[in-house]
Amino acid sequence: MFFRFYPNSFNQLSKNYAKGLFVVGLLLIGFGTLVWILKEVLAVIAAAIFIVVGCICCFNAIRIFTSAIKTNKDNNGRSSNVKIHIEQDLDI
Repeated sequence: MFFRFYPNSFNQLSKNYAKGLFVVGLLLIGFGTLVWILKEVLAVIAAAIFIVVGCICCFNAIRIFTSAIKTNKDNNGRSSNVKIHIEQDLDI
């Protein structure tokens, strides 16, 4: 006679978790091996990504800076199509 301390669903859940954990472990080992073998290629790709993103950031900063200077020179930061109406409340 066998005693089971846990129900069968817990046993199945444990087996599925172990299978998933094993697959993740194999994927991590494979990815680590690829990084170790192709470290020069991956380093060049990462460097290229950083350079491109850096250039995009600098371009956007220069564009914002020039538009701020242009807006400040044209009309002191005021828009010509904005009108301000001040209404007085006469209820005292």
